[in-house]
Amino acid sequence: MEKQQNWSTEQYKGMEVHVTVLQKEGVKDKWDYTVRICEPGVDATAESELAAESGDDADYISANEALAAGFAKGYAMVNELRE
Repeated sequence: MEKQQNWSTEQYKGMEVHVTVLQKEGVKDKWDYTVRICEPGVDATAESELAAESGDDADYISANEALAAGFAKGYAMVNELRE
């Protein structure tokens, strides 16, 4: 069964930063994130509309920690695109 993804969204420097966190399979206290950035108003789930997408290989001990790391990564990605 596929897990439901709940996205959190924030506006940053004219872009939308979308972050979702997922608990790693088979590991109780390990979380990861996926971050997507796109122009405001476009469908962030459509690959063709994304400006960038990323995650990382780190393990986070809580969903909140993974969410914060995801937004930090998203802001850094926007900064790179806007330079």
